[in-house]
Amino acid sequence: MEDDGVGMDPVSLRELLVSADDGAHIGLRNVDTRLRQLYGVEGGLVVETNRDAGTLVRMRVPKSQPLHDPDLGEVSS
Repeated sequence: MEDDGVGMDPVSLRELLVSADDGAHIGLRNVDTRLRQLYGVEGGLVVETNRDAGTLVRMRVPKSQPLHDPDLGEVSS
């Protein structure tokens, strides 16, 4: 996803993505965490942003699927 809006300071974005869950601004952090839990280091979000330059969000998903045990309803590593 990409927009040409006001963007944000990259340092502020990093703090937002790694901060403790305070119940606010959790959308990107939640998606990134879930992708990393499911796909490991090969999955996650990549966010590029700068003030007055817009924001670009890429979702990384590996070509291979995670191992999934349908009987347990969960992903195994």
